[in-house]
Amino acid sequence: MMRIIKTAYPGDLLTHLESFVVLLRHVRSGERSAFERAAIDLHVDRSVLRRRIQSLSTWVAAPLLKGRGPSLSPTAPGARLGDRAERVLLAARALTTDVAAARERLTVACTGTVTTELLPRTLVELERRPRGVQLVVRRGGGVACERMLRSGEVDLAIVRAAAAPVGFASEHLADDRLWFVVPRAHPLAAKRHVAPAEMARVPLILYGESSRTRARVMDVLGPLGATIRVEVEGKAAALEYVRLGLGGTFVSLLPAHPPHGAAHDVTPLFARSGFYAIGTPARWSSPVVREVVASLVRHARAPASRPR
Repeated sequence: MMRIIKTAYPGDLLTHLESFVVLLRHVRSGERSAFERAAIDLHVDRSVLRRRIQSLSTWVAAPLLKGRGPSLSPTAPGARLGDRAERVLLAARALTTDVAAARERLTVACTGTVTTELLPRTLVELERRPRGVQLVVRRGGGVACERMLRSGEVDLAIVRAAAAPVGFASEHLADDRLWFVVPRAHPLAAKRHVAPAEMARVPLILYGESSRTRARVMDVLGPLGATIRVEVEGKAAALEYVRLGLGGTFVSLLPAHPPHGAAHDVTPLFARSGFYAIGTPARWSSPVVREVVASLVRHARAPASRPR
């Protein structure tokens, strides 16, 4: 009769039980090299597998296998342990699945600025909580984010706009800052203040027609004769063109993230713009949405660092 010695198991019991179950499958199929095949399946050396089986055998105070090669088979205690181990492993997997499912999943749509500068800190904070929130991130411009929110594709959106979008519940996260960036060798780089007319004379590296930053800039500089030399996908590409001396650009950033290089904060010269978390009224009051919004607010309003 198999009896389990009532002492702490000298190792990872679940791992060793799984190893025994995998080995038994090969043993019962009559394979000549059951230990070798099981070790390959488990990604361990045969000697490691043998030590695990020996630990189990010592713990239950009974041999688990008999015979050798193709005649290898489980003993009566080994067969019983194998059946019970199967049930234990199934229960453990079910428990893991239940715990994972208990983590609420929230899909968020947002601009590239938010994806780069704000969400990483919020993601880390939420993942570290005992009952973490799993965020899934979809990137898009303001119009696309609002569309995804209305269609139910996402639970929450973060957009840049002059005012809170109509028709949604919303929370103002922070006003953004607009920076004018030129090459370090450019004459405007050394100036303390730059006027709109001076900016308009610099060939601009800006974003596509759907960009709210582009519209914000050209509303002021377009009438002054500004021209867009290169259209780019995002601020990283824009800043690279600037670094190469091909023009100037504007980057719209959270207050705590001034850009590298010869940058001028020109926010007061252009229309106000802010970042807003928005959601449908039905979803907005849910605890998980409120938790995520509260985290976004904390990080968006963190004290600004000095320009680098």
